[in-house]
Amino acid sequence: MCLLNVNKAFLEQNDGPFEQFAEKLKQFGISVLTPKDFNDLFKLNTEVAKAGKTELQGLDLVAINLEVRPQKLDEKSILDGIEPWKYSVIYSGVKNYRNSVVLVDPDDFDSVIESLNDCGDITLQDRRLLSLKALYRLLRIGSLTHKELSELFATEKFETLILEEITPLRYGENPHQFAYIAKIAKEKAFFDFVEEDILGSMSYNNLIDLHLAMITLKYLGKGFAVRVHHGTIVDAKKRNFNFDGARGVVVANFVNDDLISALERNDLDIVALPDVSKVKARKVLRIDEVFIPPSDKIYRYFHGNFIVQTPDNLEDMRFFSESNDAQYKCANIIAALSNSMSCCIFKDDEMISLGSGQPDQIDALEIALKRAERSSRSVKDAIFAFDGPIKDMGIVETLKEVGAGTIIEPGGVKEDKEVKKAFENSGINLIFSRKRRYRH
Repeated sequence: MCLLNVNKAFLEQNDGPFEQFAEKLKQFGISVLTPKDFNDLFKLNTEVAKAGKTELQGLDLVAINLEVRPQKLDEKSILDGIEPWKYSVIYSGVKNYRNSVVLVDPDDFDSVIESLNDCGDITLQDRRLLSLKALYRLLRIGSLTHKELSELFATEKFETLILEEITPLRYGENPHQFAYIAKIAKEKAFFDFVEEDILGSMSYNNLIDLHLAMITLKYLGKGFAVRVHHGTIVDAKKRNFNFDGARGVVVANFVNDDLISALERNDLDIVALPDVSKVKARKVLRIDEVFIPPSDKIYRYFHGNFIVQTPDNLEDMRFFSESNDAQYKCANIIAALSNSMSCCIFKDDEMISLGSGQPDQIDALEIALKRAERSSRSVKDAIFAFDGPIKDMGIVETLKEVGAGTIIEPGGVKEDKEVKKAFENSGINLIFSRKRRYRH
C-alpha cells in the first residue's frame, strides 16, 4: 500500500549512481536539492522534520553516502572521517520515517524508482526497511570508528562486535534449520575467497568441513591432500589416494595425475584445488593458497555470553628431533586440530587413522587403532600424537603391545617420570611437546 507522495529530495552527490538517480527522480516531477542548496547541512534536519506536516514542504527523501572510511590509522584521518551532519540527518529521517525516506545505499535506488513507477510513492514497509538499514549502517560506522580509535589509543575496555550478514546458506546443521554466514564488520575473513553465490549454495556443515580441511592443509604444508567429513579429519596423505564413494570435503595444494584419477569416482561435497579443470564434484573451488586472517581473539558463543580467548599458535611447532621432525609436527598438528581427547596415528608421511572427540584418552586410542585395523594399516613403528598428557598406564601398555615407534604428548603431569621410564624400557621414543592442545 502506498501512503504518501514524494515531492522534494536531497542527494548528497551528483555523480555516478546519484546522478542517474537524480535524473529519474526529476522524471516524476520531484525537485532535487544538493549540498549547494544549503549553507549549513545541519539545516537538513529541520527540512526532514517538516516532511508530511505541510503540503510541498520539507524533504520527502534523503540519499547520502555512508561508505567512505579513513584509510590510515591516524587520529586526523579518523576524526576527519566523522561526519556529524549525516548522522543527525539519519536519526531525523528514522524518527519521521513515515514521511521522509532515508537512503544510505545506492543499491536501493532502482527499487525506489520501481516503487515510484508502480504507485507514485514508496510503500510503508519499504520505508521501515530502509530506516533499519540506515540505522545499521550508522551503528556499523560508529563501531568501526570506535574500534579504530581504541586501537590508536591502545585500549580495549569498551570493545564492540558488529556482525555483517553476507549471505543465507542452503541450510544449517540440519535441513530444517535456517543459517547464514556473517563476518565481523571491516575484518578480513576466511571465506572472503569464495564468491557469494557459491557460499549461498553451501550448508553450515559444508563450511565447517571446508574450514577445517583448509586450516589443516595450511599447517601441514605443501604436498598433502586433506579430507574432512562431519568436522573430523579423515585423510591427510601425499599418495595412495582413494576417494571412491567418499563424502565430505577434499582440499589439496597440488594437482597430479594420481590425485585427479582418485577424484574421478567420488561422492564428495566439495573439492578445492589450485587447478579444477579436470575435477568433478558437487562443488569445485579453485584455491591458490590458504589465507588465515590475522586475529588476536577467538570467540565462543553461549546464548548471550561470549568466551573470548587468544588463539593457539600452531605455526612454530618443532621438536628438534632429527629427520622425523616434519612428521612429528604433522601428527601433532592433526591431533591439535581435532576435538579432544584425540589420538593421531601417523606413518610414512600420511595419517593412518584418528580417534577424536572422546571423554577419555584411552577411548581415542582404541578408536584410532580400530580404524587402522579396519583399513588394514600397520601401526608398528608409527607416530602416536596425543593432545593431552598421558596419565593412564593402560595406554602405555597398549602402545607397547602394538609396537608404537614414537609417542608425542604434552607432559606436565606427575605421571611423566613413570610414563617416560616405561617407554624407555620398551625402546619407544617419547617426545614431550610441552603444550597441551585441547580443542573443544
